Amino acid sequence: MKIRRYVTVFIFLIMVPMALAGCDQAPAENTGGGEAQSGSGSTVAFVYADNIEDYNWSYLHEIGRQYLAEQLPDVSTTYVEEVTAEDAEQTLRDLADEGAKLIFATSPIFSDAVLAVAPDYPETYFEVAQGTETADNVATYDGRMYQAFYLMGGYTGEMTESGIIGFIAPEPTPEVISHINALTLSSRLIRTCEDITVHVKWTNSWTDSEADSAAAQELVDEGADVLIQHTYSPAVQEVAEENGVRSVGYGFDMREFAPTANLTSVVWQWGWYYTRRVQDYLDGEWESEAYMGSVSTQNFGRGIIDLAPYTYDQIPQILEAPPMKWRVSYNETNKDAMDGPIYAQNGDLVLANREQFEDDYIFNGMDWFVQGVVGDAPGTPPEAVEGTGASIACS
Repeated sequence: MKIRRYVTVFIFLIMVPMALAGCDQAPAENTGGGEAQSGSGSTVAFVYADNIEDYNWSYLHEIGRQYLAEQLPDVSTTYVEEVTAEDAEQTLRDLADEGAKLIFATSPIFSDAVLAVAPDYPETYFEVAQGTETADNVATYDGRMYQAFYLMGGYTGEMTESGIIGFIAPEPTPEVISHINALTLSSRLIRTCEDITVHVKWTNSWTDSEADSAAAQELVDEGADVLIQHTYSPAVQEVAEENGVRSVGYGFDMREFAPTANLTSVVWQWGWYYTRRVQDYLDGEWESEAYMGSVSTQNFGRGIIDLAPYTYDQIPQILEAPPMKWRVSYNETNKDAMDGPIYAQNGDLVLANREQFEDDYIFNGMDWFVQGVVGDAPGTPPEAVEGTGASIACS
């Protein structure tokens, strides 16, 4: 387990904030391990499961912490990395004992530890990324990432010329499968009655750059001219750049790795959320909640999930209208990205027009693919339903 602390230095300068928590950055430089001796009065603490010098889930949250530090420079922060579920309870107690008043546990593996520790520190607030349960001084936070993938499908569907979109995926969890399905639904909607397919390659890892490269190259060889990844290594972007196809990153802005190929990236804007919650704490307005964020109503706006900034050289402006309409509908109506009609991979109508799946099913039960996906999923779709299907019948 490693710990770092950052102490506030009060200087007068003009801060130039990042546009997104998921901005262009390389992993943080290793400045040594062990206990840091400064910053003992830190107010906000972060607990990471991984080494933040690698591309991984914790790295995304570290980008968010850095964004917070730029936005609220009078707030000191500390973080502990490479914390296991077994070590988490003691780590949380140590941070609370040292004076941390707001602690972000950035992985769901810390849920049990937070719930065990929180009652002993009623004056300390805890938040768990993708946590399982709230309490008086415990909040959880997450985002409807499938909405961002649905938005992205509005662009990938238009950009493909071969009709084959390649998707590099880590492992077949309901979360990942729902994102693949969302992208497929919108890619095919935007090109109704055309033969648009999404080919999926599983790498069985979130962080294996060699597996990412191999899967990406296989997809290019199969005819994919747009690659989208759900893994953390920028290797997919590099394969796209080398092969002259287009690409979409994941997690943070990956444009630097494929300046010509990259369209944009589907990003977690943890920094936006952290700044908002820390400001609530400073204002005495922090409240426990189970936050589930949607995409913003505007490009590159205020939200926990979004697309990384892009130029009209990357994505032509003429393609923006449908995704912008979807953004508004997710925030101002009851419509959602996974609304019916939805057809399963086998062609059965499994969700009728204007019907919706429950949230729990989307996040925890969707283990099957929709029509248009080429690849294997571990589960079977729901039984076919009667009801209204697609409004346009394709011959």
